Amino acid sequence: PEGELLVGGKFTMAGGGISVSLARYGLGINAACPADVDCSGALSTLDIFAFLDAWFTGDSTADFNGADGVSTQDIFDFLNAWFVGC
Repeated sequence: PEGELLVGGKFTMAGGGISVSLARYGLGINAACPADVDCSGALSTLDIFAFLDAWFTGDSTADFNGADGVSTQDIFDFLNAWFVGC
């Protein structure tokens, strides 16, 4: 979205919040919402599909918890964050 800065890299924290491989900065934006995988600004089923797509292809961005690479635990941790919301 316009007026935002998206930053990707190998990190687990950004702006004082948990951010696995992607950080989003902007006015009025909750940059500490790792479950918003598609960076739309809101949680939806599209975030689940985007996460699972990355997970099934072995993409390192699916290492949601930042521990030991991509594993089944990342799915559980992602879904937990998604259900908790932002």
